[in-house]
Amino acid sequence: MLTTLRIRNLVTIEDLSVSFGPGLNVLTGETGAGKSILVDALDLAAGGRADSSLVRSGADRAVVEAAFRLDDDPSLARLLDERGVDAAGGEVVVRREIAASSGGRVLVNGSPVTVGVLREIGSLLVELHGQNEHQGLLDPERHLDLLDAFGGHADAAAQVAADHAAVVAAEERCSGLAALARDALRRAGELRAIAGEIRELDPQDGEVDRLRRDRAVLLNASRVAEILEEAIRKLDEGQEPAIGAVGAVERRVGELARIDPSMAPLLERLTSARLELQDARDTLRSYRDGIDFDPSRLESIEARRAALERLLLKWGPSEGDAVRAALEAERELGTLLDLDGETAAARRALEEARGAYAETARRLGVARREAAERLGPAVAAELHPLALGKAVFSVALPEARGLRIEHHGEPVTLSPRGAERAEFLLAANPGEPARPLVRAASGGELSRVMLALHVVLDRGAGRRSLVFDEVDAGVSGAVAVAVGARLARLAEMRQVLCVTHLPQVAAHADGHYHVSKRVASGRTHTAIAALEGEERVEDLARMLGGRQAGSAARNNAEELLAEAGRLGKGRGRR
Repeated sequence: MLTTLRIRNLVTIEDLSVSFGPGLNVLTGETGAGKSILVDALDLAAGGRADSSLVRSGADRAVVEAAFRLDDDPSLARLLDERGVDAAGGEVVVRREIAASSGGRVLVNGSPVTVGVLREIGSLLVELHGQNEHQGLLDPERHLDLLDAFGGHADAAAQVAADHAAVVAAEERCSGLAALARDALRRAGELRAIAGEIRELDPQDGEVDRLRRDRAVLLNASRVAEILEEAIRKLDEGQEPAIGAVGAVERRVGELARIDPSMAPLLERLTSARLELQDARDTLRSYRDGIDFDPSRLESIEARRAALERLLLKWGPSEGDAVRAALEAERELGTLLDLDGETAAARRALEEARGAYAETARRLGVARREAAERLGPAVAAELHPLALGKAVFSVALPEARGLRIEHHGEPVTLSPRGAERAEFLLAANPGEPARPLVRAASGGELSRVMLALHVVLDRGAGRRSLVFDEVDAGVSGAVAVAVGARLARLAEMRQVLCVTHLPQVAAHADGHYHVSKRVASGRTHTAIAALEGEERVEDLARMLGGRQAGSAARNNAEELLAEAGRLGKGRGRR
Protein backbone atom coordinates (compact mmCIF):
# COMPACT_ATOMS: atom_id res chain seq x y z
CA MET A 1 0.00 0.00 0.00
CA LEU A 2 1.25 3.50 -0.89
CA THR A 3 1.70 5.49 2.32
CA THR A 4 3.64 8.59 1.28
CA LEU A 5 4.43 10.38 -1.99
CA ARG A 6 6.89 13.27 -2.08
CA ILE A 7 7.63 15.21 -5.26
CA ARG A 8 10.21 17.94 -5.82
CA ASN A 9 10.79 20.03 -8.95
CA LEU A 10 8.52 18.03 -11.22
CA VAL A 11 6.74 20.23 -13.83
CA THR A 12 4.68 22.68 -11.74
CA ILE A 13 5.37 20.99 -8.40
CA GLU A 14 8.14 22.62 -6.40
CA ASP A 15 7.94 20.60 -3.18
CA LEU A 16 4.90 18.54 -2.28
CA SER A 17 4.36 15.70 0.18
CA VAL A 18 1.15 13.75 0.73
CA SER A 19 0.27 10.67 2.79
CA PHE A 20 -2.37 8.16 1.72
CA GLY A 21 -4.31 5.59 3.68
CA PRO A 22 -6.17 2.39 2.83
CA GLY A 23 -9.43 2.34 0.93
CA LEU A 24 -10.47 4.81 -1.78
CA ASN A 25 -8.37 7.98 -2.11
CA VAL A 26 -9.61 10.60 -4.60
CA LEU A 27 -7.79 13.58 -6.09
CA THR A 28 -9.99 16.48 -7.18
CA GLY A 29 -9.31 19.95 -8.57
CA GLU A 30 -9.63 22.15 -11.61
CA THR A 31 -8.45 20.94 -15.00
CA GLY A 32 -4.75 21.68 -15.34
CA ALA A 33 -4.20 22.00 -11.58
CA GLY A 34 -1.72 19.12 -11.59
CA LYS A 35 -3.71 16.05 -10.56
CA SER A 36 -2.30 13.95 -13.38
CA ILE A 37 1.21 15.08 -12.46
CA LEU A 38 0.81 13.15 -9.22
CA VAL A 39 -0.20 10.07 -11.24
CA ASP A 40 2.80 10.63 -13.53
CA ALA A 41 5.04 10.87 -10.46
CA LEU A 42 3.71 7.56 -9.17
CA ASP A 43 4.32 6.05 -12.60
CA LEU A 44 7.94 7.24 -12.39
CA ALA A 45 8.25 5.63 -8.95
CA ALA A 46 7.00 2.37 -10.48
CA GLY A 47 9.62 2.41 -13.26
CA GLY A 48 7.84 4.43 -15.94
CA ARG A 49 9.69 6.23 -18.70
CA ALA A 50 11.46 9.42 -17.57
CA ASP A 51 11.99 12.58 -19.61
CA SER A 52 14.25 15.49 -18.71
CA SER A 53 11.49 17.85 -19.87
CA LEU A 54 9.62 16.90 -16.67
CA VAL A 55 12.22 18.72 -14.56
CA ARG A 56 10.91 22.05 -13.30
CA SER A 57 12.48 25.05 -15.05
CA GLY A 58 15.52 26.30 -13.17
CA ALA A 59 16.09 23.05 -11.22
CA ASP A 60 18.96 20.67 -11.88
CA ARG A 61 16.88 17.58 -11.13
CA ALA A 62 13.43 16.31 -10.21
CA VAL A 63 12.97 13.86 -7.35
CA VAL A 64 10.08 11.48 -6.67
CA GLU A 65 9.99 9.46 -3.45
CA ALA A 66 7.28 6.90 -2.75
CA ALA A 67 6.96 4.80 0.38
CA PHE A 68 4.98 1.55 0.31
CA ARG A 69 3.98 -0.58 3.26
CA LEU A 70 4.65 -4.25 2.54
CA ASP A 71 1.75 -6.63 2.92
CA ASP A 72 2.18 -10.39 3.06
CA ASP A 73 3.40 -10.85 -0.52
CA PRO A 74 5.88 -13.74 -0.95
CA SER A 75 6.52 -12.92 -4.62
CA LEU A 76 7.49 -9.32 -3.78
CA ALA A 77 9.66 -10.42 -0.84
CA ARG A 78 11.39 -12.97 -3.07
CA LEU A 79 11.99 -10.41 -5.83
CA LEU A 80 13.44 -7.86 -3.40
CA ASP A 81 15.77 -10.52 -1.97
CA GLU A 82 16.89 -11.64 -5.44
CA ARG A 83 17.63 -8.02 -6.39
CA GLY A 84 19.62 -7.38 -3.23
CA VAL A 85 17.11 -4.97 -1.67
CA ASP A 86 16.73 -5.08 2.12
CA ALA A 87 13.06 -4.94 3.14
CA ALA A 88 13.45 -6.07 6.73
CA GLY A 89 11.60 -2.97 7.98
CA GLY A 90 8.38 -3.95 6.22
CA GLU A 91 8.58 -0.97 3.88
CA VAL A 92 9.78 -0.21 0.37
CA VAL A 93 10.99 3.33 -0.27
CA VAL A 94 11.62 4.25 -3.91
CA ARG A 95 13.65 7.34 -4.82
CA ARG A 96 13.72 8.30 -8.51
CA GLU A 97 15.91 11.20 -9.62
CA ILE A 98 15.64 12.73 -13.11
CA ALA A 99 18.46 15.05 -14.18
CA ALA A 100 17.71 18.13 -16.24
CA SER A 101 20.67 17.41 -18.51
CA SER A 102 20.76 13.64 -18.86
CA GLY A 103 20.80 10.49 -16.80
CA GLY A 104 19.30 9.98 -13.39
CA ARG A 105 19.42 7.67 -10.40
CA VAL A 106 17.16 5.05 -8.80
CA LEU A 107 17.36 3.91 -5.18
CA VAL A 108 15.17 1.31 -3.47
CA ASN A 109 15.56 1.24 0.31
CA GLY A 110 18.86 3.05 -0.19
CA SER A 111 20.25 0.49 -2.65
CA PRO A 112 20.97 1.65 -6.21
CA VAL A 113 19.07 -0.35 -8.85
CA THR A 114 18.45 -0.09 -12.58
CA VAL A 115 15.22 1.25 -14.04
CA GLY A 116 14.54 -2.29 -15.28
CA VAL A 117 14.71 -3.66 -11.73
CA LEU A 118 12.53 -0.78 -10.51
CA ARG A 119 9.99 -1.68 -13.19
CA GLU A 120 9.94 -5.28 -11.91
CA ILE A 121 9.42 -4.14 -8.33
CA GLY A 122 6.94 -1.44 -9.31
CA SER A 123 4.77 -3.92 -11.18
CA LEU A 124 4.11 -5.64 -7.84
CA LEU A 125 3.41 -2.37 -6.02
CA VAL A 126 1.25 -0.28 -8.35
CA GLU A 127 -1.11 -0.88 -11.27
CA LEU A 128 -1.97 2.20 -13.34
CA HIS A 129 -5.07 2.73 -15.47
CA GLY A 130 -4.90 6.09 -17.18
CA GLN A 131 -6.15 7.84 -20.27
CA ASN A 132 -3.09 6.95 -22.29
CA GLU A 133 -1.37 4.22 -20.34
CA HIS A 134 -2.68 0.92 -19.06
CA GLN A 135 -0.98 -1.91 -17.28
CA GLY A 136 -1.82 -5.19 -15.63
CA LEU A 137 -5.13 -6.49 -16.92
CA LEU A 138 -4.39 -5.45 -20.51
CA ASP A 139 -1.42 -7.81 -20.75
CA PRO A 140 -2.60 -11.00 -22.54
CA GLU A 141 0.14 -12.94 -20.77
CA ARG A 142 -1.80 -12.42 -17.52
CA HIS A 143 -5.22 -13.34 -18.86
CA LEU A 144 -4.82 -17.08 -18.47
CA ASP A 145 -3.73 -16.70 -14.84
CA LEU A 146 -6.65 -14.35 -14.18
CA LEU A 147 -9.11 -16.78 -15.76
CA ASP A 148 -7.70 -19.64 -13.66
CA ALA A 149 -7.97 -17.53 -10.51
CA PHE A 150 -11.58 -16.64 -11.38
CA GLY A 151 -12.45 -20.27 -12.05
CA GLY A 152 -10.46 -21.68 -9.12
CA HIS A 153 -8.16 -23.69 -11.38
CA ALA A 154 -4.84 -22.94 -9.64
CA ASP A 155 -4.26 -26.53 -8.50
CA ALA A 156 -5.24 -27.96 -11.90
CA ALA A 157 -2.92 -25.52 -13.67
CA ALA A 158 -0.08 -26.48 -11.33
CA GLN A 159 -0.71 -30.17 -12.12
CA VAL A 160 -0.60 -29.44 -15.86
CA ALA A 161 2.74 -27.66 -15.38
CA ALA A 162 4.08 -30.66 -13.43
CA ASP A 163 2.85 -33.12 -16.08
CA HIS A 164 4.41 -30.98 -18.80
CA ALA A 165 7.74 -31.06 -16.95
CA ALA A 166 7.47 -34.86 -16.74
CA VAL A 167 6.92 -35.05 -20.52
CA VAL A 168 9.96 -32.85 -21.14
CA ALA A 169 12.10 -35.05 -18.86
CA ALA A 170 10.89 -38.21 -20.60
CA GLU A 171 11.62 -36.73 -24.02
CA GLU A 172 15.13 -35.78 -22.90
CA ARG A 173 15.65 -39.36 -21.69
CA CYS A 174 14.57 -40.74 -25.07
CA SER A 175 16.77 -38.25 -26.92
CA GLY A 176 19.76 -39.17 -24.79
CA LEU A 177 19.27 -42.87 -25.45
CA ALA A 178 18.85 -42.19 -29.17
CA ALA A 179 22.17 -40.31 -29.16
CA LEU A 180 23.79 -43.26 -27.40
CA ALA A 181 22.39 -45.67 -29.97
CA ARG A 182 23.83 -43.66 -32.86
CA ASP A 183 27.32 -44.05 -31.45
CA ALA A 184 26.89 -47.11 -29.28
CA LEU A 185 29.75 -49.26 -30.63
CA ARG A 186 32.37 -46.52 -30.35
CA ARG A 187 31.18 -45.45 -26.93
CA ALA A 188 31.08 -49.04 -25.65
CA GLY A 189 34.71 -49.45 -26.65
CA GLU A 190 35.66 -46.25 -24.83
CA LEU A 191 33.83 -47.35 -21.69
CA ARG A 192 35.45 -50.79 -21.69
CA ALA A 193 38.87 -49.17 -22.04
CA ILE A 194 38.18 -46.76 -19.16
CA ALA A 195 36.92 -49.45 -16.82
CA GLY A 196 39.64 -51.93 -17.88
CA GLU A 197 42.48 -49.45 -17.32
CA ILE A 198 41.28 -48.56 -13.83
CA ARG A 199 40.36 -52.10 -12.78
CA GLU A 200 43.69 -53.47 -14.03
CA LEU A 201 45.67 -51.14 -11.76
CA ASP A 202 43.08 -51.54 -8.94
CA PRO A 203 44.10 -48.38 -7.04
CA GLN A 204 43.69 -48.49 -3.25
CA ASP A 205 42.92 -45.50 -1.05
CA GLY A 206 46.13 -43.70 -0.09
CA GLU A 207 48.29 -46.03 -2.17
CA VAL A 208 50.25 -43.35 -4.02
CA ASP A 209 51.25 -41.69 -0.76
CA ARG A 210 52.39 -45.05 0.66
CA LEU A 211 54.44 -45.78 -2.46
CA ARG A 212 56.09 -42.37 -2.29
CA ARG A 213 57.01 -43.04 1.34
CA ASP A 214 58.45 -46.54 0.59
CA ARG A 215 60.41 -45.07 -2.31
CA ALA A 216 61.94 -42.42 -0.08
CA VAL A 217 62.93 -45.07 2.50
CA LEU A 218 64.58 -47.32 -0.11
CA LEU A 219 66.45 -44.44 -1.68
CA ASN A 220 67.89 -43.68 1.79
CA ALA A 221 68.15 -47.28 3.03
CA SER A 222 71.65 -47.11 4.56
CA ARG A 223 70.93 -43.87 6.40
CA VAL A 224 67.56 -45.18 7.67
CA ALA A 225 69.24 -48.37 9.00
CA GLU A 226 71.97 -46.32 10.65
CA ILE A 227 69.43 -44.02 12.36
CA LEU A 228 67.39 -46.96 13.63
CA GLU A 229 70.36 -48.81 15.09
CA GLU A 230 71.70 -45.70 16.80
CA ALA A 231 68.29 -44.82 18.28
CA ILE A 232 67.69 -48.34 19.60
CA ARG A 233 71.19 -48.52 21.05
CA LYS A 234 70.82 -45.25 22.92
CA LEU A 235 67.52 -46.37 24.36
CA ASP A 236 68.42 -49.87 25.62
CA GLU A 237 71.96 -50.86 24.66
CA GLY A 238 75.46 -49.59 25.18
CA GLN A 239 77.11 -48.23 28.30
CA GLU A 240 74.46 -45.70 29.40
CA PRO A 241 71.06 -46.66 27.83
CA ALA A 242 68.29 -44.16 28.40
CA ILE A 243 65.82 -46.77 29.66
CA GLY A 244 68.31 -48.08 32.22
CA ALA A 245 69.18 -44.56 33.41
CA VAL A 246 65.53 -43.61 33.87
CA GLY A 247 64.91 -46.94 35.63
CA ALA A 248 67.75 -46.21 38.08
CA VAL A 249 66.35 -42.78 38.85
CA GLU A 250 62.90 -44.36 39.23
CA ARG A 251 64.24 -46.76 41.88
CA ARG A 252 65.94 -43.93 43.84
CA VAL A 253 62.83 -41.75 43.78
CA GLY A 254 60.74 -44.76 44.80
CA GLU A 255 62.95 -45.10 47.91
CA LEU A 256 62.57 -41.36 48.51
CA ALA A 257 58.77 -41.57 48.16
CA ARG A 258 58.63 -44.17 50.89
CA ILE A 259 60.34 -41.64 53.15
CA ASP A 260 58.46 -38.57 51.86
CA PRO A 261 55.04 -39.41 50.32
CA SER A 262 54.91 -36.00 48.60
CA MET A 263 57.33 -37.38 46.00
CA ALA A 264 54.85 -40.05 44.89
CA PRO A 265 53.61 -37.98 41.90
CA LEU A 266 57.18 -37.64 40.63
CA LEU A 267 57.61 -41.38 40.94
CA GLU A 268 54.52 -41.86 38.78
CA ARG A 269 55.94 -39.51 36.13
CA LEU A 270 59.24 -41.40 36.06
CA THR A 271 57.45 -44.72 35.76
CA SER A 272 55.39 -43.34 32.89
CA ALA A 273 58.54 -41.99 31.20
CA ARG A 274 60.25 -45.37 31.45
CA LEU A 275 57.25 -47.14 29.97
CA GLU A 276 57.04 -44.59 27.12
CA LEU A 277 60.73 -45.12 26.34
CA GLN A 278 60.28 -48.88 26.33
CA ASP A 279 57.31 -48.51 23.96
CA ALA A 280 59.38 -46.25 21.67
CA ARG A 281 62.17 -48.86 21.66
CA ASP A 282 59.70 -51.64 20.73
CA THR A 283 58.20 -49.50 17.97
CA LEU A 284 61.61 -48.78 16.46
CA ARG A 285 62.57 -52.44 16.60
CA SER A 286 59.28 -53.44 14.92
CA TYR A 287 59.81 -50.81 12.21
CA ARG A 288 63.41 -52.01 11.65
CA ASP A 289 62.42 -55.66 11.50
CA GLY A 290 59.50 -54.94 9.13
CA ILE A 291 61.42 -52.94 6.55
CA ASP A 292 62.45 -54.73 3.41
CA PHE A 293 65.64 -53.02 2.27
CA ASP A 294 65.91 -55.19 -0.86
CA PRO A 295 67.04 -52.74 -3.61
CA SER A 296 65.19 -54.77 -6.25
CA ARG A 297 61.85 -53.53 -4.78
CA LEU A 298 62.66 -49.95 -5.77
CA GLU A 299 62.07 -50.61 -9.46
CA SER A 300 58.60 -52.16 -8.94
CA ILE A 301 57.58 -49.39 -6.53
CA GLU A 302 58.68 -46.72 -8.98
CA ALA A 303 56.83 -48.36 -11.87
CA ARG A 304 53.53 -48.69 -9.96
CA ARG A 305 53.78 -45.17 -8.52
CA ALA A 306 54.26 -43.70 -11.99
CA ALA A 307 51.36 -45.74 -13.41
CA LEU A 308 49.03 -44.68 -10.62
CA GLU A 309 50.00 -41.01 -10.95
CA ARG A 310 49.24 -41.14 -14.69
CA LEU A 311 45.87 -42.73 -13.92
CA LEU A 312 44.99 -40.07 -11.34
CA LEU A 313 45.85 -37.30 -13.77
CA LYS A 314 42.93 -38.54 -15.86
CA TRP A 315 40.48 -39.80 -13.24
CA GLY A 316 41.70 -38.34 -9.90
CA PRO A 317 42.67 -36.49 -7.93
CA SER A 318 42.22 -39.40 -5.50
CA GLU A 319 42.21 -43.15 -5.90
CA GLY A 320 38.54 -43.14 -4.84
CA ASP A 321 37.69 -40.79 -7.73
CA ALA A 322 39.27 -43.23 -10.17
CA VAL A 323 37.30 -46.16 -8.73
CA ARG A 324 34.07 -44.13 -9.05
CA ALA A 325 34.94 -43.33 -12.67
CA ALA A 326 35.24 -47.06 -13.35
CA LEU A 327 31.87 -47.72 -11.71
CA GLU A 328 30.21 -44.98 -13.78
CA ALA A 329 31.74 -46.35 -16.99
CA GLU A 330 30.48 -49.84 -16.11
CA ARG A 331 26.99 -48.51 -15.40
CA GLU A 332 26.85 -46.68 -18.73
CA LEU A 333 28.23 -49.74 -20.47
CA GLY A 334 25.43 -51.77 -18.89
CA THR A 335 22.91 -49.32 -20.33
CA LEU A 336 24.50 -49.62 -23.77
CA LEU A 337 24.46 -53.39 -23.61
CA ASP A 338 20.73 -53.25 -22.79
CA LEU A 339 20.01 -50.24 -25.01
CA ASP A 340 17.01 -51.79 -26.70
CA GLY A 341 15.38 -52.54 -23.39
CA GLU A 342 16.24 -49.10 -21.98
CA THR A 343 14.90 -47.39 -25.09
CA ALA A 344 11.65 -49.37 -25.01
CA ALA A 345 11.16 -48.52 -21.32
CA ALA A 346 11.89 -44.83 -21.97
CA ARG A 347 9.38 -44.73 -24.83
CA ARG A 348 6.74 -46.34 -22.63
CA ALA A 349 7.46 -43.75 -19.93
CA LEU A 350 7.16 -40.98 -22.52
CA GLU A 351 3.79 -42.24 -23.72
CA GLU A 352 2.57 -42.50 -20.14
CA ALA A 353 3.75 -38.94 -19.41
CA ARG A 354 2.08 -37.63 -22.56
CA GLY A 355 -1.12 -39.43 -21.67
CA ALA A 356 -1.13 -37.95 -18.16
CA TYR A 357 -0.49 -34.48 -19.58
CA ALA A 358 -3.16 -34.84 -22.25
CA GLU A 359 -5.76 -35.86 -19.67
CA THR A 360 -4.98 -33.11 -17.16
CA ALA A 361 -4.75 -30.52 -19.96
CA ARG A 362 -8.12 -31.71 -21.35
CA ARG A 363 -9.81 -31.41 -17.95
CA LEU A 364 -8.29 -27.98 -17.39
CA GLY A 365 -9.42 -26.87 -20.85
CA VAL A 366 -13.02 -27.90 -20.09
CA ALA A 367 -12.91 -25.99 -16.79
CA ARG A 368 -11.42 -22.93 -18.49
CA ARG A 369 -14.14 -22.86 -21.14
CA GLU A 370 -16.81 -23.08 -18.44
CA ALA A 371 -15.12 -20.26 -16.47
CA ALA A 372 -14.85 -18.14 -19.63
CA GLU A 373 -18.59 -18.55 -20.21
CA ARG A 374 -19.25 -17.31 -16.64
CA LEU A 375 -16.72 -14.47 -16.73
CA GLY A 376 -18.32 -12.75 -19.74
CA PRO A 377 -21.76 -12.21 -18.14
CA ALA A 378 -20.18 -11.32 -14.78
CA VAL A 379 -18.17 -8.50 -16.37
CA ALA A 380 -21.16 -7.43 -18.49
CA ALA A 381 -23.21 -7.07 -15.31
CA GLU A 382 -20.65 -4.57 -14.04
CA LEU A 383 -20.37 -2.75 -17.40
CA HIS A 384 -24.09 -2.06 -17.72
CA PRO A 385 -24.33 0.54 -14.91
CA LEU A 386 -21.03 2.07 -16.15
CA ALA A 387 -22.66 3.32 -19.40
CA LEU A 388 -21.31 0.35 -21.32
CA GLY A 389 -24.50 -1.69 -21.28
CA LYS A 390 -24.23 -2.57 -24.97
CA ALA A 391 -20.62 -3.69 -24.74
CA VAL A 392 -19.96 -7.43 -25.00
CA PHE A 393 -17.04 -8.85 -23.04
CA SER A 394 -15.74 -12.29 -23.92
CA VAL A 395 -12.76 -14.56 -23.41
CA ALA A 396 -11.07 -16.16 -26.41
CA LEU A 397 -9.24 -19.44 -25.82
CA PRO A 398 -7.02 -19.96 -28.87
CA GLU A 399 -4.63 -22.87 -29.05
CA ALA A 400 -1.44 -22.42 -27.07
CA ARG A 401 1.88 -22.03 -28.80
CA GLY A 402 3.89 -25.20 -28.52
CA LEU A 403 4.66 -28.63 -29.93
CA ARG A 404 1.64 -30.61 -31.08
CA ILE A 405 1.68 -34.25 -30.06
CA GLU A 406 -0.64 -37.14 -30.86
CA HIS A 407 -2.46 -38.92 -28.08
CA HIS A 408 -4.99 -41.63 -28.94
CA GLY A 409 -5.18 -40.20 -32.44
CA GLU A 410 -5.99 -36.67 -31.31
CA PRO A 411 -3.61 -33.69 -31.46
CA VAL A 412 -2.69 -32.03 -28.18
CA THR A 413 -0.59 -28.90 -27.75
CA LEU A 414 2.26 -29.38 -25.32
CA SER A 415 2.66 -26.25 -23.18
CA PRO A 416 3.49 -25.73 -19.50
CA ARG A 417 0.32 -23.65 -19.09
CA GLY A 418 -2.02 -26.04 -20.85
CA ALA A 419 -3.36 -26.53 -24.36
CA GLU A 420 -4.86 -23.04 -24.72
CA ARG A 421 -4.08 -19.38 -24.27
CA ALA A 422 -6.57 -16.77 -23.08
CA GLU A 423 -7.28 -13.25 -24.26
CA PHE A 424 -9.91 -10.83 -23.03
CA LEU A 425 -11.96 -9.29 -25.86
CA LEU A 426 -14.48 -6.47 -26.02
CA ALA A 427 -17.05 -5.38 -28.57
CA ALA A 428 -17.73 -1.84 -27.31
CA ASN A 429 -20.73 -1.24 -29.59
CA PRO A 430 -23.35 -3.42 -31.29
CA GLY A 431 -22.29 -4.72 -34.67
CA GLU A 432 -18.58 -4.29 -33.96
CA PRO A 433 -16.31 -7.33 -33.85
CA ALA A 434 -14.75 -8.38 -30.56
CA ARG A 435 -11.22 -7.04 -30.33
CA PRO A 436 -8.42 -7.13 -27.74
CA LEU A 437 -9.14 -4.73 -24.88
CA VAL A 438 -6.41 -2.26 -25.69
CA ARG A 439 -7.87 -1.65 -29.17
CA ALA A 440 -11.57 -1.96 -28.38
CA ALA A 441 -12.37 1.20 -26.42
CA SER A 442 -11.42 4.81 -25.83
CA GLY A 443 -9.34 5.83 -22.84
CA GLY A 444 -12.26 6.57 -20.51
CA GLU A 445 -14.21 3.50 -21.63
CA LEU A 446 -11.16 1.35 -21.20
CA SER A 447 -10.63 2.59 -17.65
CA ARG A 448 -14.23 1.66 -16.83
CA VAL A 449 -13.73 -1.78 -18.37
CA MET A 450 -10.65 -2.17 -16.18
CA LEU A 451 -12.70 -1.14 -13.16
CA ALA A 452 -15.37 -3.72 -13.97
CA LEU A 453 -12.74 -6.42 -14.45
CA HIS A 454 -11.08 -5.61 -11.13
CA VAL A 455 -14.42 -5.72 -9.33
CA VAL A 456 -15.10 -9.19 -10.77
CA LEU A 457 -11.60 -10.64 -10.57
CA ASP A 458 -10.16 -9.19 -7.36
CA ARG A 459 -11.01 -11.58 -4.56
CA GLY A 460 -9.68 -11.11 -1.06
CA ALA A 461 -7.19 -8.45 -0.09
CA GLY A 462 -5.31 -7.08 -3.05
CA ARG A 463 -1.63 -6.28 -2.73
CA ARG A 464 -0.96 -3.75 -5.48
CA SER A 465 -2.32 -0.24 -5.24
CA LEU A 466 -4.70 0.55 -8.11
CA VAL A 467 -4.56 3.97 -9.74
CA PHE A 468 -7.35 5.23 -12.03
CA ASP A 469 -6.80 8.52 -13.87
CA GLU A 470 -10.22 9.95 -14.80
CA VAL A 471 -12.01 6.60 -14.93
CA ASP A 472 -15.22 8.70 -15.04
CA ALA A 473 -14.40 10.51 -18.29
CA GLY A 474 -17.50 11.02 -20.40
CA VAL A 475 -20.03 9.93 -17.76
CA SER A 476 -22.35 11.73 -15.34
CA GLY A 477 -25.39 11.26 -13.14
CA ALA A 478 -26.32 7.70 -12.23
CA VAL A 479 -23.35 6.28 -14.15
CA ALA A 480 -20.99 8.44 -12.08
CA VAL A 481 -22.63 7.13 -8.90
CA ALA A 482 -22.14 3.57 -10.17
CA VAL A 483 -18.46 4.28 -10.88
CA GLY A 484 -17.99 5.64 -7.38
CA ALA A 485 -19.79 2.70 -5.80
CA ARG A 486 -17.63 0.20 -7.65
CA LEU A 487 -14.46 2.03 -6.78
CA ALA A 488 -15.53 1.95 -3.14
CA ARG A 489 -16.32 -1.76 -3.38
CA LEU A 490 -12.93 -2.43 -4.95
CA ALA A 491 -11.26 -0.32 -2.25
CA GLU A 492 -12.58 -2.71 0.39
CA MET A 493 -10.10 -5.25 -0.99
CA ARG A 494 -7.12 -3.06 -1.91
CA GLN A 495 -5.96 0.55 -1.88
CA VAL A 496 -7.36 2.61 -4.77
CA LEU A 497 -6.28 6.09 -5.92
CA CYS A 498 -8.53 7.90 -8.37
CA VAL A 499 -8.32 11.24 -10.19
CA THR A 500 -11.87 12.49 -10.72
CA HIS A 501 -13.89 15.54 -11.77
CA LEU A 502 -17.20 14.11 -10.58
CA PRO A 503 -18.63 14.74 -7.12
CA GLN A 504 -20.62 11.47 -7.36
CA VAL A 505 -17.30 9.58 -7.45
CA ALA A 506 -15.49 11.76 -4.91
CA ALA A 507 -18.33 11.31 -2.40
CA HIS A 508 -17.43 7.61 -2.01
CA ALA A 509 -13.83 8.32 -0.96
CA ASP A 510 -12.23 7.39 2.35
CA GLY A 511 -9.59 10.06 1.74
CA HIS A 512 -10.28 13.26 -0.26
CA TYR A 513 -7.41 15.43 -1.56
CA HIS A 514 -7.82 18.73 -3.42
CA VAL A 515 -5.11 19.70 -5.93
CA SER A 516 -4.75 23.38 -6.80
CA LYS A 517 -2.30 25.70 -8.48
CA ARG A 518 -1.38 29.31 -7.99
CA VAL A 519 0.97 31.79 -9.64
CA ALA A 520 3.51 33.60 -7.49
CA SER A 521 6.45 35.68 -8.70
CA GLY A 522 5.72 34.62 -12.24
CA ARG A 523 5.95 30.87 -11.41
CA THR A 524 3.19 28.27 -11.24
CA HIS A 525 3.00 26.21 -8.06
CA THR A 526 0.90 23.07 -7.51
CA ALA A 527 -0.29 22.24 -3.99
CA ILE A 528 -2.41 19.51 -2.41
CA ALA A 529 -4.64 19.67 0.65
CA ALA A 530 -6.43 16.90 2.53
CA LEU A 531 -10.10 17.70 3.04
CA GLU A 532 -12.36 16.68 5.89
CA GLY A 533 -15.71 17.76 7.23
CA GLU A 534 -16.98 21.08 5.90
CA GLU A 535 -13.97 21.52 3.61
CA ARG A 536 -14.94 18.33 1.84
CA VAL A 537 -18.59 19.41 1.54
CA GLU A 538 -17.47 22.76 0.08
CA ASP A 539 -15.24 21.04 -2.49
CA LEU A 540 -18.05 18.73 -3.60
CA ALA A 541 -20.42 21.72 -3.75
CA ARG A 542 -17.97 23.59 -6.02
CA MET A 543 -17.79 20.50 -8.26
CA LEU A 544 -21.60 20.52 -8.39
CA GLY A 545 -22.34 24.24 -8.72
CA GLY A 546 -19.19 26.03 -9.82
CA ARG A 547 -16.94 28.43 -7.90
CA GLN A 548 -19.86 30.27 -6.24
CA ALA A 549 -21.66 27.21 -4.96
CA GLY A 550 -24.77 28.08 -3.00
CA SER A 551 -26.72 26.36 -0.27
CA ALA A 552 -28.47 24.10 -2.77
CA ALA A 553 -25.15 22.76 -4.00
CA ARG A 554 -23.96 22.24 -0.42
CA ASN A 555 -27.16 20.40 0.42
CA ASN A 556 -26.68 18.26 -2.67
CA ALA A 557 -23.09 17.55 -1.64
CA GLU A 558 -24.22 16.41 1.81
CA GLU A 559 -26.84 14.18 0.19
CA LEU A 560 -24.15 12.56 -1.99
CA LEU A 561 -21.98 11.91 1.05
CA ALA A 562 -24.94 10.49 2.95
CA GLU A 563 -25.91 8.19 0.08
CA ALA A 564 -22.33 6.99 -0.13
CA GLY A 565 -22.22 6.48 3.64
CA ARG A 566 -19.45 9.06 4.01
CA LEU A 567 -21.26 12.01 5.65
CA GLY A 568 -19.21 13.08 8.64
CA LYS A 569 -16.60 10.43 7.76
CA GLY A 570 -13.49 10.27 5.65
CA ARG A 571 -9.91 10.88 6.40
CA GLY A 572 -7.30 12.97 4.75
CA ARG A 573 -3.60 13.21 5.32
CA ARG A 574 -1.32 16.06 4.43
